[in-house]
Amino acid sequence: MMISDDIEQEAARWFAAQRRGPMTLDERQAFDAWRADPLHQAALNRMHEVWGEVSAVGEMGVALRRRKARPHRAAIAAVLVLGLAVSLGGGVWWKFDQQSTQTGIGEQSSQELADGSIVALNVVTRARYDINARERVVHLREGEAAFVVRKDPERPFLVRTGGYEVRAVGTAFNVRNRDQSLDVAVKEGVVEVRRLSGDEKPMLLRAGQRLYVKDAGASARTAYKVSAISTNAVDEWRQRVLTYEDAPINQVVQDVNRFYERPLTIDPALGRRHVTLRLVIDDRADTVKRLAALLGAEVHNMGREDALKP
Repeated sequence: MMISDDIEQEAARWFAAQRRGPMTLDERQAFDAWRADPLHQAALNRMHEVWGEVSAVGEMGVALRRRKARPHRAAIAAVLVLGLAVSLGGGVWWKFDQQSTQTGIGEQSSQELADGSIVALNVVTRARYDINARERVVHLREGEAAFVVRKDPERPFLVRTGGYEVRAVGTAFNVRNRDQSLDVAVKEGVVEVRRLSGDEKPMLLRAGQRLYVKDAGASARTAYKVSAISTNAVDEWRQRVLTYEDAPINQVVQDVNRFYERPLTIDPALGRRHVTLRLVIDDRADTVKRLAALLGAEVHNMGREDALKP
């Protein structure tokens, strides 16, 4: 896939706009129209991936240490990312050979593993890696990660989390392990999911399929659900977009709290309500206001946190 310099420059400008803060309605419509082109979305993904790499290197002493840049530094960050991409021929990857990594509140990160596979970590995620001559294993201790696996038939790529193992050879998929539940969605190719204990038959998931296990940590066999999912929605969180279908508001609030330092609480009666929505995580105040409007609730400043109440 060839991405021209002009497209990369456009992607850098949109990347800076995302980091700057909430867009106007006109900007959001123009942005959605622009990234509908797969080539444009690929260029934007590259900006996010490179930014994650710059942030990771920053932890070793480089100035760009955190994604939560101040608004006036956002454009500079995008220009730096673009400069790196152009100067290295559009292929900027930092080899990642550490044994473990983690992200905090509001932080997302992308790494290229020693085998060439790409791992993108969502907020509040911990992972440990074991890449050897026989297999490639990622232990996802908690959180969510998207994987683009480099094909190697001699070394299976395994993600172990919540008592389950996801096996792939060359594919792209997403794994989420939060609140005792497991969610696996496939963007490209095929993956095999099996329990690490018991003698249950493995399940095959193909592109556009999603597996949800409500109580993944249970010792006995638990019910699971396989459903269809748009491949564009599999790892949409990488653009800081959260999508829900018939989900309790409590879950939405828990996810939102992983993006912002200031906590948000919700009245129990409201929290039990179910919603279907697509939530753009940008400015915290606007995000909270959108949730309040959706629920017909009021936002109360409780000192160290905000509360949604009827």
